[in-house]
Amino acid sequence: MPQTIQTRAQLGYYGAAFMFVAVLALNIGFIAAELVIQAEAMTGVTTALSMPEWIIVLAVPSAVIGIFGYRWIHRVMQATAVIVGVALVIMFVQGLHHALPASETTLARPSAGVFAAGVALLVIDMLSFGPFTADYSRYLPAKTNGWHLFWANYTGNILATVASCAVGAYLAALLPKLTVVGAVGQISGKWALIIMAFSLLNANTFNAYTGSFQILSIGSMFGSLWRRVRAESVTVRVIPFLAVMAAGTVIACYGYEHFVANLSNFLDDLLILLIPWSAVNLTDYFLVRHGEYDVASFFTANGIYGRFAWRGLLAYVIGLGAELPFVSQPDYTGPLVKPLGGADVSWLVGWVVAASVYLYLASGTRQPSRIRPAAAPVG
Repeated sequence: MPQTIQTRAQLGYYGAAFMFVAVLALNIGFIAAELVIQAEAMTGVTTALSMPEWIIVLAVPSAVIGIFGYRWIHRVMQATAVIVGVALVIMFVQGLHHALPASETTLARPSAGVFAAGVALLVIDMLSFGPFTADYSRYLPAKTNGWHLFWANYTGNILATVASCAVGAYLAALLPKLTVVGAVGQISGKWALIIMAFSLLNANTFNAYTGSFQILSIGSMFGSLWRRVRAESVTVRVIPFLAVMAAGTVIACYGYEHFVANLSNFLDDLLILLIPWSAVNLTDYFLVRHGEYDVASFFTANGIYGRFAWRGLLAYVIGLGAELPFVSQPDYTGPLVKPLGGADVSWLVGWVVAASVYLYLASGTRQPSRIRPAAAPVG
C-alpha cells in the first residue's frame, strides 16, 4: 500500500489527512523544480524555445510515461540510471582536467550555519523519498529479502546523491559566476545538458504518480462520493496523475526566474513538516508494532486505528513545537539559532523529540489480533 496510507496507523484515518496534502505539495514542488532544471539545460543547447515553452514541451513525455503505467516507470528509470551514471563519471573526469581557482582550494572551514544548512538539504533530499518509497516496493514478492531491499535503496540514494553533488560542486567551483547548469554546459558541452534534461523526465513521472495517490487517498475519505467511482478505473487514475503534472508545470512556468531561492526555501519548509512525521512513522514500525498491521483497518474510519490517533498526533505536534526554536528561515528565525552560530538543527531536535514522545506514549499499544493480507494490487 502507499506509504502515506500506512501513516493512518500512527495518526488515525482522518488524522493522517494533512500528510496527504503535505506529500502532494512535495510532489508538485519537485516536478516544478525538475522542469526548471530541464528547461534551463535545453535553453543552453538551443534558444529556439523560451524557458516556459521548454517546460511545457518537456512535461509531455513525462506525462506519456505515466499514462502507460507503473511498469514503464521502472523500465525508463532502469535505462536512465545507466546512462546518467556513465555521464556523471565522464563529466567529473572532464572537470578534473581544469584547475580550481585559488579561492576554491582553501581548507578554511565554513561557518556552522552554512554547514548545518548543507547537511539539512541532504537530509531532506533523502527524507523526501520517505513518503513514497513503498509506492515502488509494494508490488515485490513477499519473499523478497528485506535487508537486500534496504541496502539497494540506501546505497542507491547515497551513491546518486554523492556523485551528483560532487560533480555539481566541482563544476560550480570552476566557474562560480555561472549557474551549475551553465557550468556543466561550459565544461562538458551540450551533450551533457541534453543528458541532464532527459534524465529527469521519469522523475517528473514518479512524482506525479505518487501525487495522484494522495489525491485518491483524500477522495477515499469521502465515502459517499467515492462509492460512485471504480478505484481500478483508468480514468480515476489518469485524471489525478495529469492534474498533478499540470500543477507542477504551471508553477514551473511562473516561478523559474527565482528558482534557486524558491526551491531552497521550499525544501526547508518541508523539512520542518516531514521530520516529526518520519520519527513517528519509523518508531511505530520498528519499535512499537514491529511491522505488524491490520491492513483492512487502513481503509475504514471504524478500524482499530480509529479516526484520530491521539498518541501519534500529540507526538507529532510536540516534535513540531520542539523544532521551532531552532528553525532558521528567511521569514522566521528561532531564538536558539544565534547562540548556535546560525546553525539550523531543528531537523535533528524534532526527530529525536517526536520519536521519544511517541515511543513513550505508544509503548503499550495493543497489536492487532489478526493480520489480514492486503488485497491483490490492481495491475
